[in-house]
Formats: sequence, structure tokens, C-alpha cells
Amino acid sequence: MFDKSNELMKPTRKQTGQTKKDFTGLLLGTLGLALTTLLLKVFQFEQYLYNVALVFIVIVLLIASQYGLWPGLAVSILGFLCLNYFFIPPYYTFFIDSGAGVVAVLGFLIAAIITSQIAARARRKTQEAQLSQQETAALNQLNMAVLSTAQAESMLRKVVQQVNQHLEASATLLYLNRPDNPSLLEVQASHFEEKEIQEEKFFRQETVQLTFQKKEAIFIKLDNQWRVAYLPLLAGEETLGVLAILLKNSIEVSSIKVGEVFRSEEQRWLQILANQTALAVDHARLIEETALVASLKEADRLKSVLLASVSHELRTPLTSIKTAIAGLKDEGIELEPEEQRDYLEVIDQEADRLTRLISNLLDLSRIEAGTLKPQKGLYYLPEIIGKTLERLARTEILTDHFVQTRFEEDLPLVSVDYLQIEQVITNLIENAAKYSTPSKPITLKVSQAPKPLTTSGRRQSIKRTEGEVRPMGILVEVIDEGIGVPEAELERIFDKFYRVELLVTPTSKSGLSYNVAGSGMGLAICKGIIEAHAGLIWARRRIYGGTILVFWLPLDLSPKFTQEKDSAIKALPE
Repeated sequence: MFDKSNELMKPTRKQTGQTKKDFTGLLLGTLGLALTTLLLKVFQFEQYLYNVALVFIVIVLLIASQYGLWPGLAVSILGFLCLNYFFIPPYYTFFIDSGAGVVAVLGFLIAAIITSQIAARARRKTQEAQLSQQETAALNQLNMAVLSTAQAESMLRKVVQQVNQHLEASATLLYLNRPDNPSLLEVQASHFEEKEIQEEKFFRQETVQLTFQKKEAIFIKLDNQWRVAYLPLLAGEETLGVLAILLKNSIEVSSIKVGEVFRSEEQRWLQILANQTALAVDHARLIEETALVASLKEADRLKSVLLASVSHELRTPLTSIKTAIAGLKDEGIELEPEEQRDYLEVIDQEADRLTRLISNLLDLSRIEAGTLKPQKGLYYLPEIIGKTLERLARTEILTDHFVQTRFEEDLPLVSVDYLQIEQVITNLIENAAKYSTPSKPITLKVSQAPKPLTTSGRRQSIKRTEGEVRPMGILVEVIDEGIGVPEAELERIFDKFYRVELLVTPTSKSGLSYNVAGSGMGLAICKGIIEAHAGLIWARRRIYGGTILVFWLPLDLSPKFTQEKDSAIKALPE
């Protein structure tokens, strides 16, 4: 699709559009002089020579101010000839028989030329001022696009869109280095004004690479209909990328001769926009680097918190186990069978505690790595809860609490990973037990409900309004009657290594006047598991004191699910 003019070119002549404008100014000036001369001759203004000259200068002034210097000079010469031929005796001849006549026509010519130059200069200054104002407004909009967006990718899209808009281009593409291969450029942001425009049809990867390597702008003309500008984005000595712009030729541009692609003022404006885009790219890179530094700092903080938390959590059971073993090994003390059983029970309980801690660490690492994939089957959720409570009853978790359950009748089966949901229920019950006053009950409620509208800490209605369609699911609530979580902390309790007691002092009004043991991983693991099941989890305060931890799991109502439900129900693991 490329013709002979599809070469690396730069303009060397003025555009023919300017020639047409000059010709239009000359034509209008000629018509104006002719009409004015006719009127002045009809009304016999020959004796008012200086008035005639003044009228002609006004015509010169108008033409020069509207069409530039060269039309003004041409009309000045035509006015000089008209004044000599029609208004200086002897009439209808260019011969002048008096010194006064010579002075008159020469004075007019000099005044007309000076007037043309002054008017043309004023016109040029006005155009430059208007252009500068437009450029300033455009650059301000680009700066606003850069400063108003904190996300690098979104910011670059806005900048490319603004560049395309200010140039009235058909397409604008921003090429940047690939992270895995810095020498190869790929499109990071683009804007197409017309849907039928295809990148591979109008933009060439080899030209983009050449522009990037040579750090020089390349201008290409396509089929006398399209023009493409490849502009390097420079930041000092470094090349950040390439800005490729596709423009459709106007009527005037389509007649440009071979070797002419963009006028010098167009190149200047393209370069200004390219420089501004380079600043935006540099700013985007700074945003990404800042985000990386922040993530590294956060990772370092979490590592420190993890080490502090895990070291404390490990030290306590290990100390208890070590003490119990030392008591069993002490040959100087004869232990009764009941005392031996007590020591062994301590060892067993603390070993279980260590197992839970290590299991939580492994689960959290899988969640962080994105490798926690639910192995789903069809299960009856109240039965999972029952099995979990039976297991927990044999541990120290529920030593000081009893659990009451409330299950809605005719609950459907739900597609879940049994072991993962059992882990969620275990963590929620353990959390409720830690923050509840001894002997206070813990309540588990299971019901069928539509997907919640929000997961804020405020109580919300789960009933559907008329005409509203929301997916159905299973809602599980774990209710304790303990000290309660402060309103401001309800959303943060699901963050990694976050514990309420780290922020609430013994003298606070919440009543939390003791230090609850914990690693801050349990609820974060619950959140990761529930979200892996496409569910929701949140917390809210209980009206009469305490906290309600809630999670919602969607029901799979697909035909495949229905067939599996009708054919077989998975047996629960013991």
C-alpha cells in the first residue's frame, strides 16, 4: 500500500495551501482596487489625489492584515499602478509630467509597502499569540491528565487520548519497552478515532524500532491519504519509547509534492506533544517505582510482624511442652497416673496448637501465591459444622464455651471444598472464643439468603425487593457475646497479621483490658478461602455487645450441579 513517497522524509517547501491563500488575497485586493477605482472615477475624485491614495492604503492594510505580507505587497504595487494610470495627469498613461505627481505616487508606494509590513507583522504576532494560547491550554490539559490519575496505566491512556484529540489524529499509539525484553517495544496505550483503523495496517514495528534506536523522528506519507509520525520519547540521553501518530491528509496536504510530509510548525507541535508525553511516561515509571518501593516496605513490615508474632506463638507452646517433658523425666518426683495424664494432655494440646499455627502459615502462603484452589464437592453445610464442632470439643478451644446452632430447614447442598470450609469455621469459632467472656455462648446460624448488597459493618436486610434479581447462597453467622470489635476496626480485622488488641489499650472504652494471644492470621485465611469460593466475608457489631462474623457462599444452580445433586451426594470425611 506504500507508494514511492513512502520514505523517510522531511518537508523542504511551503504547503500549497499557503499559495492558494496568497492568491485569494491578491484576487480580493485586485477586485477591491478595481471597484474602488470605478467608484472614484464615477464621482470624479481625480482632484482629491491624497484622499484616493488614503483609500488605496486602507485596502492594502485590510489585505495585508488578513492574508499576509506578499498579498499586501502585490496589492500595494497594483494600487501604485492604478493611482498612476487613473488619477495622475496625464490620465490613462503611466507617464507623469510633473514632479508633484512623481512624489505622490512614490510616497503612496512607500507608505503602502510599510503599511503592508506593519499589518503583516501584526497578523503574524496575533497568530503566534493564538497558537501559543492553544498550545498552553493543550499542555495544561495534558498536565491535568498526568496529575489527576494515580494509576500509571490509566494515566498513559488519558495522555494518549489527549494527544490524539489536540492533533485531531485518526489514531495514536504509545510504544514502551517490554519488561522482559527492553530492546523490544510494544503498545502500552492507544486511542483509535475510527474503528476500522488497524494497527498492523498503518503502523510498522520495524519503523518503531528504528525511531527508538536512532532517537530521531521519522515521518512517512501513505498513499497520498495518510501521514504517520514516529516520535522518540526522550528523557535526557535515555529513550523511553515511541509515540506513533496517524493523521488523515486534508485537501491542501493531499497535493504535497514528493519529499513533503509535515510543515515545520506541525513538526514543532508534534515534538512539543512528544516531549510532554515523555514527561508523562517518566512520571508513570516513577509511580510504578514508588508503588514497588511501597510494596517492598510493606513486605518488610509484614515479615517483621510475622517473625515477631510467630516467634511469640511458637515460644509459648514449646515452653509448655518442654516444661511438661521435664516434669515427666524428673526421676526425683514420683508422679501419680493422673498427674502423668495431665502432663501428657498439656503436650498433646500444645502440639495441636503448634500444628494449627504451622497449618495457618502454609495456608496463608498459598493464598498469597494464588495457589489455593478449592477442590469442590456437594456438601450439606450444617453437617460440616457438626463434624467441626465434634472435633473442637476435644480441644481446649471450647473449654470455657458452649456452642448453640440454628439451622434453617431444607437447606440446599453447596459446592465447596470440605477441608477449606472446615478451616474457616474452625478459625471463626476460635476467634469468637478468644474474644468472648468465659461461659458466654457462641451461636452459629445457617440460612439461605440472596447475595448481600454491601459488606459494610452495618446491619442490612437480606430480603429482596420486588423485581430485584440477586444470586442465592448460604449465609453463615458466628455470633459471640464478648467485648466486641470497635466500629473502625471491622474491615481491618481480615488483614494479615492484624489484631485488635494491638491498637486498643487497656483503658479504652471498648472494655478490652487484656492481651489476647493470636498471630493475626486466622481471619485473613478465612477471607482468602471464602473469596476463592467466590463468596463474601465481613464482620459487624452485635447490638447488645459482641461481634458477628458472617460469610456468604453462592449456590451453583447450573444444570451440571443439579444433575450431580440428583445423582449422588459426597460423603463427608471423618
